[in-house]
Amino acid sequence: MNISEKTYHQLKVKIIANELVGAISENELCQELSVSRTPLREALFRLMADGWIESSRNKTKTIKPITLSEIRDIFQIRKDIEIMVLNLSWDNQEPELYCAIRDKIEAGFRDNNQLLLLEADNELHEQLLLDCHNSIVTKMVSFIYDRLRMLRSNKMKDESIVNSSTEHLKICDGIIARDIERAREAISLHVDASYNRLFSRFK
Repeated sequence: MNISEKTYHQLKVKIIANELVGAISENELCQELSVSRTPLREALFRLMADGWIESSRNKTKTIKPITLSEIRDIFQIRKDIEIMVLNLSWDNQEPELYCAIRDKIEAGFRDNNQLLLLEADNELHEQLLLDCHNSIVTKMVSFIYDRLRMLRSNKMKDESIVNSSTEHLKICDGIIARDIERAREAISLHVDASYNRLFSRFK
């Protein structure tokens, strides 16, 4: 991984975690990340192309906030996309991998470990994307998940993670049982509940 690529990933992590907001100071970022201006600018232009940074009329670069309108746009398509990912991934799934994710969720509940629940959340979505074997779908859905993680890190509370993880258990159960209709229904209910949680926090 070259310096520009590394800088891109460092900045993206900061944006998703809401550690980098508002107007961007290239001088400050160069000092903070110990990089020269060229790889920093390459990373920033890539983040602009990916939809994470926008440029104002005075050419100031700012972090693109996630808005109520964007949330609505995401959830208009999210359910259909996630069910499509399930369908594409179905024949490629190894149920034991989903058993491991389920075990991690249960361990998170048992130990009251929110970080473990978040890890399992990410692993479930990433495993489904990995199993779908479609690079275009993976790129599109990964962006959606990252935008929602950005919102969640700023807006969501602990009880939302617990509720979401309970819904993830049901998705895992459908996959492990090799019952695609059960898994589809679990995804549908999860997306609806996620929208309600996000919308209530965003108001």
